[in-house]
Amino acid sequence: MAELEVAKHGKNVINMAVSKEHRLVHKLKEIALEIAIIVFAVSVSIWFHSMSEHRHEQQQVKEFLVGLKTDLARDAGQLDEIAKSYHARDKTYEYLAALDPKAEPEGEKFDQAFAFADSNWFFVPVTSRFEGFKSGGKLTNIEDEELLNDILTLYQLTHQDIRNSESGWRTNQNKLRDYLDVALEQGDSREQRYHALTTPNGKRRLRKMIAFYQLYDRYAAAAELSRKIIQRIDVLYKNAE
Repeated sequence: MAELEVAKHGKNVINMAVSKEHRLVHKLKEIALEIAIIVFAVSVSIWFHSMSEHRHEQQQVKEFLVGLKTDLARDAGQLDEIAKSYHARDKTYEYLAALDPKAEPEGEKFDQAFAFADSNWFFVPVTSRFEGFKSGGKLTNIEDEELLNDILTLYQLTHQDIRNSESGWRTNQNKLRDYLDVALEQGDSREQRYHALTTPNGKRRLRKMIAFYQLYDRYAAAAELSRKIIQRIDVLYKNAE
């Protein structure tokens, strides 16, 4: 529609310029009016296009954020459960590290603790939605700056902090496993496992397995920030499903 108006008034300008029916002053006034109409039509067209593009961008933002809530709720729940599991592991390592080298293993209790001590659970956040929106260059379309900063902080800093802390814990677990691989080369009976863990070296490695408070703090910080983002999205899109 705007293109037709521009063409129409552009033709009027040309006709007016070559016309011999009017004096120069009249021609200039008419040409100026036609040009003003053309400029206005183009400006209106650009404005409508920008508004349409902006609405489309914000619809994409809404779909992203509403979907992100699901990802963050899952991540926050996972973080809570992982923290609980590490507290349970800490108790297991404390129990094993306190065993008396001169005593006998407590049968099933010792076996369960030994098996549990070799397990782990690391945080695996859902990042595909975030990474897809990010790679598409659409994150800057989020107009709530505080919300955008929180999302970037969570995915690019807080998650990395967790990976760093978990990496330290994983290193200690690998050292314990390496120690047991050597210590149990001659056999893997309950008594041999007990002896391996109650040596000074075994006890030292068990104590190192107790998680630092930093790991718990980072799990809690990520869960808290995830829930803060969810709450903000709820405020922005109260009726969104």
